[in-house]
Amino acid sequence: MWYNINNIYKARGMSYKKKGEGIIQFIKFGLVGVSNTAVDWLVFFILVNTVILSTEAEPAAKAIAFVVAVINSFIWNTVWTFKKEYKESVGRENKAKKNRIIFLRFVVVSLIGWGINYMAFKYTRFNLDQGQIVALVAASAGATLWNFFANKFWTYK
Repeated sequence: MWYNINNIYKARGMSYKKKGEGIIQFIKFGLVGVSNTAVDWLVFFILVNTVILSTEAEPAAKAIAFVVAVINSFIWNTVWTFKKEYKESVGRENKAKKNRIIFLRFVVVSLIGWGINYMAFKYTRFNLDQGQIVALVAASAGATLWNFFANKFWTYK
């Protein structure tokens, strides 16, 4: 079995070292994700407990909280998680243009992720009649895999 896996990695030009780097990168992404979730939930709870006091306005609070978390995510994923890909992608020439492209790609991925996040929250909270925590967990889980793979293979490439 290990022999076959090794051949697969060799055929794809990957070594065990690169596989390990991918695992470390996913762990970093997960840690950034935990901080994003904390930012997202903190902003959400601050808004619903101080500014937006009606249940019907919770989706607006969720949208605002998600935008704040996306900004946090872009900063940490650029300078830490996908630092190597970012540096390779930007290179030495025309850095400003490449930075704009990376940022725009990140925004596109985040908007799709936001759609997944928002719809999962709204569906879980109102259609399945679940509490805020369950809806927040569903929203976060719904967008995590999309965000990682889209950013790894498109945004920072």
